[in-house]
Amino acid sequence: MPRRAAPHGSVASGGDVKSGYRVLDADVHVIEPMSMWSEHIDPAFRGREPQPEDLAFGMLVDGVPINTWDIRERDLDDSARALRKERILGIYREMYPDAVARDFDAPSQLDGMDTEGIDVAVLYPSFGLFALATDGLDPGLALAICRAYNDWLAGFCATDPARLKGVAMVPRQDPEGAAAEATRAVRQLGMVGAFVRPNAVDGRTLDDRCYDPLYDTLQALGVPLGLHEGGKAGHPQAGADRFTDLEMQHICTHPLEQMCAAVSLIYGGVLDRYPSLDVVFLEAGCGWVPFWLERMDEHHENALARNYGGTRTRELRPSEYFRRQCYVSANADETLLASVAEEIGDDRIVFSSDYPHPDAPFPHAVDELLALDTLSPDQKRAILWDNTARLYHLDG
Repeated sequence: MPRRAAPHGSVASGGDVKSGYRVLDADVHVIEPMSMWSEHIDPAFRGREPQPEDLAFGMLVDGVPINTWDIRERDLDDSARALRKERILGIYREMYPDAVARDFDAPSQLDGMDTEGIDVAVLYPSFGLFALATDGLDPGLALAICRAYNDWLAGFCATDPARLKGVAMVPRQDPEGAAAEATRAVRQLGMVGAFVRPNAVDGRTLDDRCYDPLYDTLQALGVPLGLHEGGKAGHPQAGADRFTDLEMQHICTHPLEQMCAAVSLIYGGVLDRYPSLDVVFLEAGCGWVPFWLERMDEHHENALARNYGGTRTRELRPSEYFRRQCYVSANADETLLASVAEEIGDDRIVFSSDYPHPDAPFPHAVDELLALDTLSPDQKRAILWDNTARLYHLDG
């Protein structure tokens, strides 16, 4: 039976709850129409808008290839590359036949959520993960790309605003523009947060003071910053600097870039300066967090004890900043989930299905988490709903 939509303007409470649990997914993806940017870009930038390649999410941006097949699979010959492409497209047709037939429109998104058992979805992009992912991008074009995506996403969410919650794309190439766009997206378009990639952009890591206008704005708006890595970017990526194999790169880039981002934001002092700014680390699993916090704490304490003078976090240990302001998404079947919850608190973990990407466990993500007998019912309830509702301020 399809789920009943909640009244307009409210947060869906799970009309047909999954095994007694409401499910609020912290990281669901839209797949943008191929024509989206050409239709929504500011006319002043028409002709320079992102040009998507296919469902592997490669694109040309202002003539620069990002995550294209030629870049992703540069070690393969044309025949092998064609076979790999067909396999990826075949996975989509096999896993999501109705959504593919309907070009991943909003009604098909809601149908997919019903099949998976998701009451409310917080939406991140697919092509949009790469639309700004190159160094040297014109800041004005970067802002126009973000505004076009956010305008389109607002219309997508309007199909069922109680169940579809958008997160705004903002450009790190233009920090002042990012702050202005976050304000517009939240106040005018109803977005529940803003996201950037975790990589260094044009040589600037996330603790660079140039980004203070964005952090100050997000804190004032009371919405979180989402960090989401993705495929082969035109920025430096941990692992991609030494491995050519796509799977080897993917194993490395997602968690290692999030780990570097955590160092920037926590150890680099951003969360010290902005004590009400919440941050969520997405699509890298959660098993890395306890080790990384312990390592940051060790360096912090050594610096204080030996008077190195190098630490920029003055008030709290790095792990305390995380427990105060940070969240991390868990993969549905992570066997370390209970151990991580014990170490960092079960109120710091959110659920992510990664729908509708080819490596998502659709339609079993919710079932896989519910099947973890190492988690108590209260912990499952917190991870599936309460924590995400608090993070995105969707708790009523």
